[in-house]
Formats: sequence, structure tokens, C-alpha cells
Amino acid sequence: MPVCIAGMHRSGTSMVAKLLHESGLYLGPDSDLIPPGPGNPEGFWENRRFVQINSRILKELRGGWDYPPSIPEEWSGDRMDQLRVKAEAIVADFAGREPWGWKDPRNCLTLPFWQQMLDSTRVALVVRNPLETAESLRKRNGFSYALGLALWHTYYQRVCDAVAPAERIVTHYDVYFRDPGPELRRVLTFLDMPVDEDVVARASATLVAEARHYRLTTQDLRKVGAAQELIELYRQLCSEANWREVDRKRLRADGKGAERMNEASDRTWNEPSPAEFGGRMSRPEPLRGAGRLRLQLEEAQVRIAELEQAVEAQQAALAEREAVQRELMTLKP
Repeated sequence: MPVCIAGMHRSGTSMVAKLLHESGLYLGPDSDLIPPGPGNPEGFWENRRFVQINSRILKELRGGWDYPPSIPEEWSGDRMDQLRVKAEAIVADFAGREPWGWKDPRNCLTLPFWQQMLDSTRVALVVRNPLETAESLRKRNGFSYALGLALWHTYYQRVCDAVAPAERIVTHYDVYFRDPGPELRRVLTFLDMPVDEDVVARASATLVAEARHYRLTTQDLRKVGAAQELIELYRQLCSEANWREVDRKRLRADGKGAERMNEASDRTWNEPSPAEFGGRMSRPEPLRGAGRLRLQLEEAQVRIAELEQAVEAQQAALAEREAVQRELMTLKP
């Protein structure tokens, strides 16, 4: 059964995908995986072929990863049908490679497209506190906090609407820095994957060593005036993940860690709240620095792949024409 790894950008999907890959989940040949970058030095663990399809789907719907389009009534049409043929060819290449899967945060927006061609799919949904995600997007892409929160809400609402609770497992980013072993076992068991105790041991050693000394909570969400619908969705996902927030008093006992958390909580969150978007998304403010360059690079990679496919098709057509010409030459008296 294919495994779809989903979750908002900057929510830990790469970390979870890496752990699942090390546990035996086939993500495709190394040549198809997007290489590590400054934002993800441990790797994105995204198969560029799936990412290209997802990007084209969103573009066809007049949107993008940072500008979620409206949900189509039907995932059909000439262009969608063409993309479906390409997607089916990709899926066919994974036949016999179980367990296999693909990771892309865009899956939150495009999952219904893939569900049409896959008999059944298990979803590993990675969740992180919305404020922490918004802060990470602000640093990487220059997004306002309001846009980061609105994107978080849209991504998780869409994927929760698309997949039933029985077909998904929600796993919280923070648990991997507190007690990763039991959580990794829980996820692997749900996905019907073997539990590799060596991988579990390595995860426990490396992730706990990087333990986070502060975390933001639902209390912080209320403090900044986040929409109640967003807070309720986050609480629902935390419940599915069996995640209980650390008591703020315990964090204060850590001294420096609590101080850093309070600094994060006390920042000026004076951009419009998600509710002020009026139920619609808006184009993000101009991207800055590395964030803008990374997006341009992703777009360029997709375009290069498309051109390579076009060249391959032209070369095949040329070779076929030359073969026909040679055959005709042999028929001449």
C-alpha cells in the first residue's frame, strides 16, 4: 500500500521521510531525489517526478504551493488527463518495490488527484505548531506571520477533508525531540512496515541529542489572536497524534530555554490575523534573499525536467524516422 507523506512546509516532513526511508520505504532511485539544500542539509527526500506533477497540478488550477487554488469540482479536463497519464507512468515504475511512497508538502493540496489512481493509500501526516511553522516560513521566504498561519490552516484542512482518520496517522514534530523511539514504532506499525530497531536506536540518539529547549503552545496561538478555527484544527491534530504539550511551568524551570520561548511568544504579531483574509488567500509579499532564489531554483528544475523529456521524445522520433528511411532505402531497386 503506497505511503503518502504530507504536512505543511517547514513542519518536519523531511525528517519523518528520512526516518521512513531508513526503515525501508522506497522513495525512488537516488537520481530522482531532490538533493539537499541550505534549508534542508539532511535532504528533502522528495522525488522530483512527484513534485513536478504536483506543481503542474497547482499551476493548472491557477495556483501554487504558496497560493492554494480553489478545490476543483472534478479533477478532470484535458490538461489534468495528460498529467494523470504521466502520474500513472510514475506510479507504474514503483510496482514491485513495496513498501513505497512519496513525500511532498503539496500532497495536502493535491491528494484527491492521486487517490483517483491508487486503490488505497496510507497517509503519514506531520504536524507542527502553526506559529513555529509561520516563523520558519518568515525566515526562509519572508512571509508575514498572517500568511504563514493562513497557509498552515488551508493545508491541514484540505488534507483532513481528503483522507479519513482511519487512513491517516498524525505524528507531531516535537515528539521526535522528546522520545522518538516509541513514536517511530507507532508510525511504522500503522504503515505496515517492519520496525528496524537499529534505525530506531539511531533516531533516538541523534534527535534527542538535538532536543529543543522551548516550544510554542496553543496558549501562544490564543495570545496572538489566531483564528479559533485554526486553534481547534491544531488541537484535533494534536489529539490524533497523542501529543500533549509540555507544561509552561516545566519549561520555565529550564531557564535559558524558557527565556527563548518567551522571546518568541512576545514578538510583535501585528500583521492581519488569518480571519482577516476574509476566507480567501492572497499573493505573498515579495520574497527576500535565499527564499526567492530557492523558489526560482525549484521552478527552474521543473522546467529543465520538462525540456529533458521533450528532447528525449524528439530524439526517439528522429531515431524512428531514420530507421524508416533506412528500411525504405533497402527496398529501392
